[in-house]
Amino acid sequence: MRTRSVFLWAAWTVGASASATAQMAHPPGMSHAQVIEVASAGAPDFISGAAAIAWIDGKGTVHQMRPGTNGFTCAIIVPDPLDGPVCGDANAIAWFTALLRQDAKPPVLSAPGMAYMARGGSHYEDAAGNLLMEHDQSPHAAGSRRVREPPHWMLMWPLDPAATGFPLKPNGSGSYIMFAGTPWAHLMVYQDPAQMTAPPRP
Repeated sequence: MRTRSVFLWAAWTVGASASATAQMAHPPGMSHAQVIEVASAGAPDFISGAAAIAWIDGKGTVHQMRPGTNGFTCAIIVPDPLDGPVCGDANAIAWFTALLRQDAKPPVLSAPGMAYMARGGSHYEDAAGNLLMEHDQSPHAAGSRRVREPPHWMLMWPLDPAATGFPLKPNGSGSYIMFAGTPWAHLMVYQDPAQMTAPPRP
């Protein structure tokens, strides 16, 4: 699979600090309540209701709006390269943070990272439908176009297409490996997280 360099996707975060977290006011143009409302929409209520709420600025700094109790963080990014709020567990947030820092590869995880984008997102494709590591603030390859993604969830874990058999592009099955052939390959599942129900309590 042909992809652009990871640095195109992360170019907007030049100078981002390493996993920085700060207590700060809401982003310009949004109230505290609006940040919580929009970020919370990234996951089912049974996840976002107990998650930490944050926004991430253009320097990669995470500004926590509300602490959480379930290990998930629901966040918006301003400006937004994902085109939607994301809610991830600690491993997924570490994965995203490394990408935004422009690290050469994700951190070594002890378990897969889990992330939801219940409002959907977007990605860029070339004329042949190959996914490109671009976003609205990065340089665009000639002929590239933005494609809207439906609500989905993601699994951040090293994936080998030859070993797993997963497709490399969006398809009728709803599952594929995004950014295959790069260290940032991860599983995309086009399944609406809002349709999920809370697991039974033990």
